[in-house]
Amino acid sequence: MSSVLKALKNQSSPLVQGSSEVRLHSAKAASSGAPRMVLWLVVIVLAGMLGWFTVQWVAHHRAEARANTETLEREQASPVTQAQYQLGDMTAIKTPQWPAMTPETRVTEEPFASAEQVAQSAEQRPMPTQQQDNQSPVNDNQAIDLSQISPELLSAFESALAEDNNGDNRENGSNLNRSVVPELGQLAPSFRRTIPSFSYDGHQYSSRPQGRWIELSGVRLFEGDRFEGLTVLTIAPAHVVFVKDNQAFSQPALEDWTKP
Repeated sequence: MSSVLKALKNQSSPLVQGSSEVRLHSAKAASSGAPRMVLWLVVIVLAGMLGWFTVQWVAHHRAEARANTETLEREQASPVTQAQYQLGDMTAIKTPQWPAMTPETRVTEEPFASAEQVAQSAEQRPMPTQQQDNQSPVNDNQAIDLSQISPELLSAFESALAEDNNGDNRENGSNLNRSVVPELGQLAPSFRRTIPSFSYDGHQYSSRPQGRWIELSGVRLFEGDRFEGLTVLTIAPAHVVFVKDNQAFSQPALEDWTKP
């Protein structure tokens, strides 16, 4: 009985009650601090996740906007590029109609026509009057007037005669100097006095025009070259044809000339 009373006294003691209140207070404070820390951690994690998702969303939308802008620029630029490379309209090409050439014109324009063609052309030309016969460009004592006959035609005729003459010389062993151009020594004295003196130092004939040359007073000349007012028109196997003031004459190969 006494032990029961002692236990009741101990329970009703103010010291025990004060310490019990202190213990209860400490437990309450400790239990309220832990949820607060957990709550802050949850808030921080949620804020971080929200910020990360926000950054990803903004970056994604920026990439889409950039891609849309580039696509729009390409679509706007493509019509201009296609327009620059469009084919133009086709234009019909007109073929020129050249006038028909007569036989005389063809012979004149061919620098190396055959002797037969030149002879046929000369025969076809009408010479009805005696006056025309007297005006023939080929006379024994006069140089050939190149205003009445084309220089190309005369050169072609001389070249044809030279080829025929060269063949006859090989077959017969002769040294014929066939030419329609009169020699300088047979011309009128008034014309001979206009020709300067020269020494005929060399003469080379070839079937190729580029291989023909003469040498006057130490100067080598080819067909078409000029020497003291003289023009070398044609170089034949045994003579050369000069032109002086539109007058053509010949000079035998390797024969010097002295002005009278």
